[in-house]
Amino acid sequence: MKKIAAAFIISLAVAQCAFAGAFDKGGVLGVGGRALGMGHAFGAVADDGSAVYWNAAGLTQLERAEVNLFLGPLLNGKEYYTFLSFGSPFFQDTAWQLSVLSLIHNDKNNTKEFTVLGSFASALNLERTFSVGVNVKYLNYNSTASYLTSSGTTLQGIANGLGLDLGVLYQIPLPQFGKKINLGLFIQDIETTLHWQGGTTEEKIPTIFKVASAYYIDDNLLMTADLDFFNDLNISGIPLQEPIYDISGNTITALKPDPYRLHVGVEGWFFKRHLGLRGGYTGFATMQGRLTGGVTYREDIWEVDYAYIGHAEHLGDSHRFSVILRFGAEREKLTAVSIVRQPKNLNSYPANGAINLTWEPNEDPNVTGYAIYMSKSPGSRYIPVAKRIKENYVTIDGLKNGTRYYFVVTSINNTYPSVESAYSNEASAVPAPVVPGTPEMFPVAQKKEVRKNGAVDVKWGKMPPANMAGYNIYITETSGKAYVKVNPSPVKDTHFVVKGLEVGKKYFFVITSVTNDVPPIESKFSKEWADVAKPEGSMEENAAAAGSNGGN
Repeated sequence: MKKIAAAFIISLAVAQCAFAGAFDKGGVLGVGGRALGMGHAFGAVADDGSAVYWNAAGLTQLERAEVNLFLGPLLNGKEYYTFLSFGSPFFQDTAWQLSVLSLIHNDKNNTKEFTVLGSFASALNLERTFSVGVNVKYLNYNSTASYLTSSGTTLQGIANGLGLDLGVLYQIPLPQFGKKINLGLFIQDIETTLHWQGGTTEEKIPTIFKVASAYYIDDNLLMTADLDFFNDLNISGIPLQEPIYDISGNTITALKPDPYRLHVGVEGWFFKRHLGLRGGYTGFATMQGRLTGGVTYREDIWEVDYAYIGHAEHLGDSHRFSVILRFGAEREKLTAVSIVRQPKNLNSYPANGAINLTWEPNEDPNVTGYAIYMSKSPGSRYIPVAKRIKENYVTIDGLKNGTRYYFVVTSINNTYPSVESAYSNEASAVPAPVVPGTPEMFPVAQKKEVRKNGAVDVKWGKMPPANMAGYNIYITETSGKAYVKVNPSPVKDTHFVVKGLEVGKKYFFVITSVTNDVPPIESKFSKEWADVAKPEGSMEENAAAAGSNGGN
């Protein structure tokens, strides 16, 4: 808490470019060439200095100090707005930023609008997958003009105010479907109010709720979608949709706020992430939607972003530019789990064109799966052949019979980024048409109990799961001759109750293993074992087994 308090005091000014109340009440303009090129769908990405506009919690993703400069001309050069910020991570899980956003009108009234923001963000876990952020901002509007509302209220051309923004960012690893999904929530302008000259008139800025998502398919492909809502607050009782006029009767509120807006975007990176291309669409409730696009060229310590904004009411086509400079060393990346125990006792069993692998399951509750690596040489040149394995066994097929293959297994945990264990022991096998091993039978102690029908509980040792379908049980009354199968289908368990026998009579049994090949391959008979039929239910375990297993 001490470092959070200290950081907050340091940073009472960063930036969420809410544009001083009078000029971006609906959050239409935006900052950052990259964000604008993606159709304003940036609330769940927010990984550079422009995060204070889209989602302040994203500042925790800064890996080094950063200067961000943005320029956005409007109305064919009649207006210019700029964004300048300096931000930096500190400690392992926090970041701060100072930002200034300004809008200058080339008019006779010398109209200037600016917002100064102090931003602070902190991750709530060591992997920085869950973060919160806040903007505290000062807004100022200054003009020599006075303004008249449609209701006859006159507003002097000087106003000041304070505002607050809150953001949340949650990053979810997705090893089964891609890299990760980010979810964001940003509440912009919480009880933000402008006080006009004289203090007699107040203007409450609409509160905007941004719900954002980003799907990172991999390191080089990203899809985003944001949805904005805002409450339609009033200016001195006058709805914001009603235009404000200057003394001459000219409309000065060109942009109408919308009850909601949908933003979608896509971004791809090429040439080792030096070149970025993106596109997007911004849909409005009360004004025409806009197509956007953009390009980035990036080096390690700098990048240049360009965004094209298609035609929008009162704005026209426009071009936006950003320059980002990064310097200093990247902060150390820590993980909550630095060591993951590797799987133990990896075993391999040959099959026809395949190899079956089994290993001890990892008991760590944070382990979400396993990865399988294969080589044709012992101890080296492993390549991944199976990932996201949930069970402690797998069949690797499509192999060449007669060739020896070598395997290792790793455990993978659920942190972001995920941590992978060291290799397990190496196991090898040669795929070939497999004749399964012969089960080993052993006698079973039985209790005496008088019943009419006789039964024998046959038990045997479990065979390795080398393409195994189960076991067959054979019976005869004459040792070594005329065996008859008693089970209708392969038995999955390692015991079987043979019923309907004559109490007190001696019977002889053998067992075979059966593969799931088509047709199945059956092992040789096991060593013969004999037992005298006892009354059914003479063993406690037989009572349960007899209800689920059939026999002759």
